[in-house]
Amino acid sequence: MASPEPDGIDWAALEADLAGADVVDLGKARAQRRPAEAFDIDDERDEIGDEPIPVDPPVAARRTERRPIVPAWLRSRAEAAAVARWVVGHYSHVIAYHLTRIPLYVGRLFVRSPRGLVRSVAATSRWASDAEGLPVRLAAVRREDAEDYLKLSRQRDARVRLRTLVLIAASTAVSVTVIALLIADSRSACWVATAVVVGLLGWIGSTPDKPLLDVAAVKPRVRRLTADVVVRAFLACGLCKVDDPITFPAPIVRDGPGWRAVIDLPFGITADRAIKKRTDLAAGLDLDEVQVWPSRVRGTAGSARRLALWVADEDPYAKPSGPWPLIARGEVDIFAPFPFGEDQRGGPVPLLLMFTSLLVGAIPRMGKTFAGRLPVLACALDPIVELHVYNGKGPVDWLPFERIAHRIGFGVRDDVVQSLVDDLRTLVADMNRRYDTIGALPADFCPEGKVTRAIATKRALRLWPVLIAIDEFQRYSGHPAHGDEIVSLLTELCKVGPAVGIMVVLLTQKPDGKAVPTDLRDNIGTRFALKTMTWQSSEAVLGAGSYGAGHDSSRFQRAHKGVGILLGADDSGAVDEAVTVRTYLAAAADVEAVVTRARALREAAGTLSGHAAGELHALAVAARDTLLDDILAVVPVAEAKVWSETVVARLIELRPDVYDGWEPAQLAAVLKPYGVTVGRQVWATDPATGKGANRKGIHRADVAAAVADRDHRGKAA
Repeated sequence: MASPEPDGIDWAALEADLAGADVVDLGKARAQRRPAEAFDIDDERDEIGDEPIPVDPPVAARRTERRPIVPAWLRSRAEAAAVARWVVGHYSHVIAYHLTRIPLYVGRLFVRSPRGLVRSVAATSRWASDAEGLPVRLAAVRREDAEDYLKLSRQRDARVRLRTLVLIAASTAVSVTVIALLIADSRSACWVATAVVVGLLGWIGSTPDKPLLDVAAVKPRVRRLTADVVVRAFLACGLCKVDDPITFPAPIVRDGPGWRAVIDLPFGITADRAIKKRTDLAAGLDLDEVQVWPSRVRGTAGSARRLALWVADEDPYAKPSGPWPLIARGEVDIFAPFPFGEDQRGGPVPLLLMFTSLLVGAIPRMGKTFAGRLPVLACALDPIVELHVYNGKGPVDWLPFERIAHRIGFGVRDDVVQSLVDDLRTLVADMNRRYDTIGALPADFCPEGKVTRAIATKRALRLWPVLIAIDEFQRYSGHPAHGDEIVSLLTELCKVGPAVGIMVVLLTQKPDGKAVPTDLRDNIGTRFALKTMTWQSSEAVLGAGSYGAGHDSSRFQRAHKGVGILLGADDSGAVDEAVTVRTYLAAAADVEAVVTRARALREAAGTLSGHAAGELHALAVAARDTLLDDILAVVPVAEAKVWSETVVARLIELRPDVYDGWEPAQLAAVLKPYGVTVGRQVWATDPATGKGANRKGIHRADVAAAVADRDHRGKAA
C-alpha cells in the first residue's frame, strides 16, 4: 500500500477508487431533478450575496410585550382612592356593627357558658383517662394479642398518672388564685376573672351553625382564579383537550374588582369562538355569567386565538350608576367623545355622536330615557348645537329642554305630528342646502367634504350641528297618516345627514322591525340595547347577526337598570366592538341644572333660537292657518309664475313675525302636503340685474287650486 502524502491523503488509493466513475455536471443534474420554476438558490445568492439569511431573527430583535413595572391600579389615582375609600368604609362599618352588638354577644356567652362547662369537664375527663387510646386497646383485645395489650396498658397507666398530677397541680393553682382574690377582697379582679371564665366557657359552648359573632357584611361568592380552575372550565366547554391544553402567556393577576387571565387557545381555536361560549365558560367556572367577561386581545401583543378573561368578584352591574360627570361643571365639544358610562371594570366609556346616529331600545322601566337623555344633554352643553326634541308620550322627562330647544313637541296630537313632519321636511331640505354649501367651499378650508368645528362656528355658513331626538319613536313611526313619511325622512337624514352635521337620536320601548324598520335601523351607526324580552328584540336594536356574535341584551336582569350593549360607540375606532355599559345617571334635578347652564352658554354665544328664544313655530302656524292665503295675497293674478325667493321675500314683508328667517327650502317643505310643486323652472327678470333667468319657483294656479280644495273639504266637514 502506498504511503500517504504529507498532507495525510493517500492520493493513489483515492485514484484507484475513482477509476471508472462517471463525471456528472452538477448544474444539469440539479435542473433535471427539480421543476423549472423552483427557487434558484445560486441565482438568488448572486443578487443578495453569499451570506445566508437566518430564518429566526435574534431573540433581542423579536417583539415582546413588556409588562408594566407598577401595576395599573397603583398608577391610577382614582382607582387607588376608590380602594382606600372601600377599605375605610368597610372596616368602619364592621367595627361599628360589632360595637353596637356587644350586649347581645355578652348575653350569648352567658347563656352558652353552662354547655361550655359540660364540654370542658367532659373533654378534661377524656384527656385525663387517656380515652383516645381506648379503641387501640380494644382492638388488641379482639385480636387476643396479650403482649400488645400489656404494652398499651402500661403506656396508658403512665399517661394517666402524669396527666392526673398535671390536673391536680392546675386545680391547686386555680384554687389558690381564687382564695387569694377572695382574701384580698378585690371585687374588680373577681369580676374580671369571672368574665374571662364565663366568656371562655361561652366560646367553648358555641356551635358552628350558631357562631358567636354576627356577619357584618355578606361576602359575595369570591374565589381566587387559578390556572387549574381556568383549564377545567375550558375543557368543559370543549375549547381545548387534555393533550392540547390552553396556555398562559402571562400570570393571572388582580385587575380592579376581579381577576384577569390572558389565555392562548390551541392552534385553530379562535377567541371569537370562546367569546360566544361565555355562558358555558361561566358554568365551567361555577359562576354567574354576568361575572365572566371574555374579550379579544388585539394589536402586536394579541392574535386571533389569544383571549383575555376577566372574572368579576361580584355582579359588576348590581349597584346604582354614578352621576354624570358633567352635571355641575364642564362643557362639551360635540366633535369629540363625551362621557356616557362605565364598563364592567369601572373604566369610562365615551360616546362620539358627531357623524353618526343613535338608536336606544329597551323594555319599559329599564333606563331607556335616562340613557337617551345623556347625548342630548351633551349636545346641550355645546352652544353651537341646534336641538330638536320630541317625545311621543308627552312632556314627562323632557320638559326642561323647552328652555334651549329650537323645536320641541310632546305627544301625538295631530298638530304635534304635523309639526314633526314639517320639521323633518325642513331638515331634509336644509341637508341638501348644506351639501351645496360645502361643495362650494375651498378644498383647503373643507378638505374632507364634511363639517368641522372651524366650519360649524362660522354662523354665516349656517352649518352648525343639528340634533333631532325623538323619544317613544314607535308612536310616531306607527302614525296612520304620517308614519311612513316620518320613517322615510329620518332614513334620508340618517343616510347622508351625519356628514353635514345632522345627528339623529331615536328612543323606543318597542324595538321591533315595525317600530324601527330595517332600512332605517341599518343606516344608524350606533346602537344601544338595554334589557329586552327576547333575543329577537335585541337583534332589532343591535342588528342582524348580533345574537350569533354573542350580543344578547335579553340576558340582562331586571336589576340591571341603565345597563346595555353599546355597538359602534366611537367613530374614531377606539371602540370597534360591542361593549357592555352601565350609563351614568342624570336625574330630573340634574337635568334642570344642566339645562340652566346650557341656556347660559347659548345666551353668551348668541345661539339661542326658535322655541327657546320665544319664537313661534312658523312652519306649523303658517302651514296650518294663513300660508296659502298669504301667497295669493302677495302674488297677483297677473303674475302666473314667480320665483320662490321672491315669494319668500314678499311673505316676510307681509308678516315678519311669522315668516322672518324663511328661505325657499322651508317654503317648499311647507307647501308639499298641499300638493303645490315648488321646483318648477320659472323664467323671470331679476330686478337687481335687469336680466332674465330660469330659477325654481311656483305657479299661482297650483296655490289657488290648493285653496279651493281646502275650502271644499272644510265645507264638507
